[in-house]
Amino acid sequence: MKTFTDDFGVLSPTLRGITVALILLPSAVTGMIAGNVADSISRKYSIAVGALIFALGSAISAGATASLAMLIVGRCIAGTGEGLFLGCLGVYLTEISPRHLRSQMLLLQQLFCTGAVAAGFFVSYGAVNIPNSFGWRLPFILQTVTAILLAIGCLFLPYSPRWLLSKGRFEEAKRVIDKLVAPDHAEERRELLAIPAAEKGPQKSQFEAMMDIWRPGVRGRTILGLALNVFQQLSGIDFVLFFAPLLFNQAGLDPSTSSFIASGCTGLVLVACTFAGTFYIDRIGRRKIWIWGGTCTALCHFVLGLFYATGVPHESKAGRYAVIIFIELFAVSFTSSWSIVTKLYAAEIQPTRTRAAATSFWQGANQLVNFAVAVSGPAFLARSSSAPYFTYGAFSAIGVLFGYCFMFEVRGKTLEGIDDTFQGSPVAANWPKVFQTARLTEARQRKNSRSQSANLPGETRADIREHIRMEAIGEVKEESAVDD
Repeated sequence: MKTFTDDFGVLSPTLRGITVALILLPSAVTGMIAGNVADSISRKYSIAVGALIFALGSAISAGATASLAMLIVGRCIAGTGEGLFLGCLGVYLTEISPRHLRSQMLLLQQLFCTGAVAAGFFVSYGAVNIPNSFGWRLPFILQTVTAILLAIGCLFLPYSPRWLLSKGRFEEAKRVIDKLVAPDHAEERRELLAIPAAEKGPQKSQFEAMMDIWRPGVRGRTILGLALNVFQQLSGIDFVLFFAPLLFNQAGLDPSTSSFIASGCTGLVLVACTFAGTFYIDRIGRRKIWIWGGTCTALCHFVLGLFYATGVPHESKAGRYAVIIFIELFAVSFTSSWSIVTKLYAAEIQPTRTRAAATSFWQGANQLVNFAVAVSGPAFLARSSSAPYFTYGAFSAIGVLFGYCFMFEVRGKTLEGIDDTFQGSPVAANWPKVFQTARLTEARQRKNSRSQSANLPGETRADIREHIRMEAIGEVKEESAVDD
């Protein structure tokens, strides 16, 4: 915006990247301790405190006067609050949601996030023509107001019943569940009230909570969730969202009008795809969505990289429109898949005692990778128009392979059922068929052991043979997976 450059001057690509990305560093730090804060003062109060800190930082940025340092300090304070509330939101929604609504609740959060991205593009576009500094201050002012409303609204939300149970407040937890689940849904009520005795006890320190997510039986899930969150950011989604006006300008659109409109359209695409996800996420399953969505995301990146490497956008108008189409296809692919399953899956696979700490750890790692992507974006584009797409496409392809090898499907399972599934795998991984030789040997050993047993009640030799055959070809049902 001209009014912004009048106050702060024209920023170099490196300084622009730092100014945009610096909010993510303090967000990563507080994101990693958000779980312990949430365990101490509750999920909802952690969200409220984070929102208030974010509001303070945004207000400082809005009031910056010819001082880029003041703007950056405000963004750092805002990032401190952002890490707190983002690190707790997924945990809170997971724990207050009955099984049949859990994915829809987390998708609702994502829907509001993508809706805000779209609104942000159009607010910025509308503020371009404001003839004074209010033009660039307006987005910060709106952030401040929104964050204050979130902090106030949190006071009226129920506590997480699982958090209440962990504090020994059983009767209060029952009253909360009465508000969340109808009395005739007995199974859902049992799930929300079920908390293993091992997960109760005194409050852990931040160090103890972080150590807990790396203990046997949990660390495999922690590594899996960490990897998925890292791959999500290395797909380049925030490279596209943060610098969409630059990308569309690079494709040949006028920077003052068309690029902002195209950016806003990208935001609307994100909203539409997130909304559509609510209809199929529980029908298709998390693992399939990750694999197919990541494959499409990688292909879009590779095609865009080839376009720029061969000079297609600069040779014809049709080439420029092709670039725009594939940027939008990338947004559709990512938002329809990795955007809606990553945090949901990562939160679902953790047991209650480690969910808050693990989720906050992933949030911190997610923001650190996000920082690296954002701070390098403008300089990366300035040096090469094609290399960013090839790089993020390669990371997306690796993420697909990782998900194929190590993701269990958890669709339709209770949180306790998910816990049993992962406890049945010593490394918390769904090994691909290429590694089935070890399982086949194990199955044969079990067959020999059973053949030496006396009559097994209710199980004939034919039953045993069929059971072993199903194990050997990797088609055992959930009960067998737990035995394994």
